[in-house]
Amino acid sequence: MSNLHSTTPTTPWYKQFWPWFLIFLPLSAVVAGVITFIIAQNNQPELVSSNAYKEGLTININKDLQANAIKLGIKHKIIIGSSTLSLHLTGLKQTTEYIQLKLRHSTISQHDKSLKLIKISDNIFQAPFILPIAGKWYITIRNPSASWEISQSEQLTTP
Repeated sequence: MSNLHSTTPTTPWYKQFWPWFLIFLPLSAVVAGVITFIIAQNNQPELVSSNAYKEGLTININKDLQANAIKLGIKHKIIIGSSTLSLHLTGLKQTTEYIQLKLRHSTISQHDKSLKLIKISDNIFQAPFILPIAGKWYITIRNPSASWEISQSEQLTTP
């Protein structure tokens, strides 16, 4: 005779391993997605400037200024000291008391600086400066009358 009623007790589903294992897999994916979303919102990239449209309109003006620097034969050399930044210019015909220098880090905008380099001797300009991080920097050098500009990227290292 067959026994229709089993005498072995069955455990409820919540005390068994497999239902919890099957619930854990999608639940862990949801938790990981929420954590990834929170991290992405708190660490947004800042590679594009907020006034990129205005900067785009000034590209042609900057190209003319850069062409003037090439025509005048102006060359530069940047020397980073422990607490100063020195700029040596060659080919500078007009004397000026200071030079504007903008340093933009390639990925971290918090390190961007705008410096006013004061003339310390013939064609040598200097300002107090400590390089926050070594790496690729975009450099813009402009005279006060804005008649020429040098703009390029350089690898800057700490002394």
